[in-house]
Amino acid sequence: MPLVSASLIDTLVEMIRVAGPSGCSADALQKQVAVVSRATINRRLAALVQQGTIKQAGAGRSLRYVSSSPFSVDDIARYFSTDPQARPVAAYSELLLSPIPSIDSDKARRLSLLMALAAPLDRKFLANFLIDFSWGASILEGGTYSDLDTQALILYGQRNNEKPVEDAVLILNHKQAIEFLWAHRDLSTQTINKVQSFLTDSHNVPGTEHSDHFLPEVQRGKPREYEDVNLGRSAYYPPFRPGTGYIQAAFEQILVTARQLPAIEAAFYLMTRIPYVQVFANGNKRTARLVANLPLLQEGLLPLSFVDFDRQEYIRGMAAFYELGSTLIIENVFIRGYIKSIIRSSQIPINLRVQGFDLDVVAQALLGYVNTGRLPTEKLPVAFIMKKI
Repeated sequence: MPLVSASLIDTLVEMIRVAGPSGCSADALQKQVAVVSRATINRRLAALVQQGTIKQAGAGRSLRYVSSSPFSVDDIARYFSTDPQARPVAAYSELLLSPIPSIDSDKARRLSLLMALAAPLDRKFLANFLIDFSWGASILEGGTYSDLDTQALILYGQRNNEKPVEDAVLILNHKQAIEFLWAHRDLSTQTINKVQSFLTDSHNVPGTEHSDHFLPEVQRGKPREYEDVNLGRSAYYPPFRPGTGYIQAAFEQILVTARQLPAIEAAFYLMTRIPYVQVFANGNKRTARLVANLPLLQEGLLPLSFVDFDRQEYIRGMAAFYELGSTLIIENVFIRGYIKSIIRSSQIPINLRVQGFDLDVVAQALLGYVNTGRLPTEKLPVAFIMKKI
């Protein structure tokens, strides 16, 4: 007996959710619901896409349907309430090297429109960005430097003697890596290897010997081959195929895929996939955060400083991607963080600043626009949105 419409929709949504990040084709769905006509299934799928419940991936004969959110925030919270050793092993899956799941393409496009007040990407911009990025990215690594500590260190070479020396090295490594990337904007293995080498160099500074932020010279700037990686409190096991060149090949494929994506989608993809493969023996998230700015800079978009990334949510979001293949949390973290980064990097006219400009309020209004497409009604956030698409 044919399924009623509501039941059919529930069934299709569940089958697509269970299919995971690789999604499911209409042919495969019809085989599982053989009593329903293909035309009916197509209509229901079109309605679910329109509602945003599912997304289309690919085109033509390769068209697949992917759940917009295989897991809810509550599902993810319940999952991580279990000790890592009690969670099922999350094995590495090549399916997650595809561009899906990713940031929603419409949200990414709207993010790219928040550049109406963008400051020019010149040397003055770089001077400020060096401080913001070095500070923000180091905080995500557990660094203890404040923004003023970071400014004093970068501009005047003054280290805070009350804080670990490794934190100072971490800051200065980010500065050096940013300056290199600013001058070398090609999305290549050579560029990324060099960035990773900068970020993981201890410079043989006394006090860094036991830090897990740095690598011996033989491992810096080289995709791992014989090094296994343990992520600590995680049920995820990255790939380890010594002597096969697999990591290098996966790394190259990630870059091939990233080059084919729009800039913001490429940034999100790089930020999540390089750490997923754990391309290097250490410093993968650090490297990925900085490298995520390459496609943005190539397109003339403002780079992402990571100052406003919530550390706890960032770690949880990355873990949810590793173990569940879900980008739900990390997408929210990325969007919120990039919006605030854009505001900080914009030239806000005095006549707008004196009207009670509040970064958090403006960011919340722009977040609503990015998530829904509805233009804000307030004058301040509207000023950030480019009038032409």
